[in-house]
Amino acid sequence: MQLTRRSLLAGAAVTTASLSISIRAQVLPPAGFATPSGTTPFPPEVYRERRAKLMATLKDGVAVIHGAERDRTSGPVSPPFYQSGDFAWLTGIVDEPGAVLVLAPAERTYREFLLLPSRDVETERWDVERLPLGSVIEARTGIQRVRRTSGLDGLVTQLAARSRTLHFMGPITSASAPVPPAMDLYGRVMARVPGCTLKDQSALLPALRTVKEPRELELMRKALSATQIGHLAAMKAVRPGMTERQLTAVLEDGFRQGGGEGLSYDSIVATGRNAASLHYAHGNAVIGAQDLVLIDAAASVGTYACDITRTFPASGRFTAQQRADYELVMAAQDAAAKLLKPGVIHEDMTEAASAVFRKAGRIDEFTHGLGHFVGLDVHDAGDYARPIPAGAVITIEPGLYNQQMNQGIRIEDLYLVTPTGCERLSIGIPRTVADIEAFMAR
Repeated sequence: MQLTRRSLLAGAAVTTASLSISIRAQVLPPAGFATPSGTTPFPPEVYRERRAKLMATLKDGVAVIHGAERDRTSGPVSPPFYQSGDFAWLTGIVDEPGAVLVLAPAERTYREFLLLPSRDVETERWDVERLPLGSVIEARTGIQRVRRTSGLDGLVTQLAARSRTLHFMGPITSASAPVPPAMDLYGRVMARVPGCTLKDQSALLPALRTVKEPRELELMRKALSATQIGHLAAMKAVRPGMTERQLTAVLEDGFRQGGGEGLSYDSIVATGRNAASLHYAHGNAVIGAQDLVLIDAAASVGTYACDITRTFPASGRFTAQQRADYELVMAAQDAAAKLLKPGVIHEDMTEAASAVFRKAGRIDEFTHGLGHFVGLDVHDAGDYARPIPAGAVITIEPGLYNQQMNQGIRIEDLYLVTPTGCERLSIGIPRTVADIEAFMAR
């Protein structure tokens, strides 16, 4: 899924350690067919191990990581809740809005604290019943000290009085964005604890999350398997005269049949001229006989995302011009993929893809960035100015968009960075002109 350059920068977090932009934009997934409430992808020991790794790096002080709040601006019925990626990665808690994690690595007995908002019985009658504090929550999270968020200020002040150090875990936001809740809290604490210092650790969690664990890759491969079934179903079913909405139904039903548990993001199904709008919200346009159809859509499994885009002819056969344009986009993707290995800088890959379009005189039709990290968030944590490490999962998704030609073409694949190069994970979905035409002919 491609954010424009403008929206990528708007959602960026600046990593002070490298004085660079670290993209941590969160694209909220739709309602979809969500993971059941109360489930977590992994057992508590996994999250305890991650927190221990983080605290070993911090060594001392206090770190506060806020979970996401529920959006209540859309009326009496709240949209689906989506947890902060950092918070979910550290706790496994995906269904508790307003939760807060406090870590105090140098404390003698209790070094982890989970704080949850107070229960509201009347609200729970409308949303979902929540667990009371006690052993069930402690067993589920692996955190021994579970309290209410009303005691957050007092707890952090008490811990800071002993450690005199506060760690800001990010993200760093633009000057026009709201002050992050942790910074707001730290300001109150520092006004009351003389000699307390603030350390910027905003690059730490993105660095930890960028390298995917084998268990994370297993879920992402399952998400890709479900995504493949949906895309293949759409390629088989497409016919001139269908509507985008009808094709979307086929696509997403394929995700479900393939074992998908949710959508990684709102599916983009765009025909003809609509495909030249990057974030086209699928409507009910009729697919024309000469149209290219762009599908940017993916299933999720265990709250882990993937991200795939395919463009194919509604008729099953590319015209000569469509073929030439499509193969130009594929050449740009291949040029970037040839560079992808541990240590490469993302900017160099972008330049390699751009050079292909520039040589063809089509650079003005490439109107977005080259790709992004993928994981718990479809636009996952990662620092694009630093060398990409082995174990990272990243998209490469060049495109050409021309409204006068009534077409948009994007090819997006998911790549795992291996110790010696990269592996294209999405090999099961036809990508070349020959493969697409052969599959659709069947």
